[in-house]
Amino acid sequence: MTDDILRRQTVLPAAPAAAASLLEPVLAEVAGVGAEPVSLTLDYGVAATAGANVTLEAQVERATRTLVFAYGRLLSSEGLVLAAGSAVFRKPAPIINAR
Repeated sequence: MTDDILRRQTVLPAAPAAAASLLEPVLAEVAGVGAEPVSLTLDYGVAATAGANVTLEAQVERATRTLVFAYGRLLSSEGLVLAAGSAVFRKPAPIINAR
């Protein structure tokens, strides 16, 4: 894992897939510009109420030439894990200049 952890403060929305809707964009952000999602796995922890203040954390676990493996957590204001997610992203293909 890298030591660079992306952190965001936000409010938990009132939506059926609130954790996924918050975690997927920050996982994509740490994966890099143009990275396309291949898979997303979520594990749920403590329940939270819509409107609660939450913290998102995400970081790259490892990267290969073509894939990025990222991990993230959704935390309550007390630091309890509401959800944890791991994702795999495909890096964009390099642009080859035709002559």
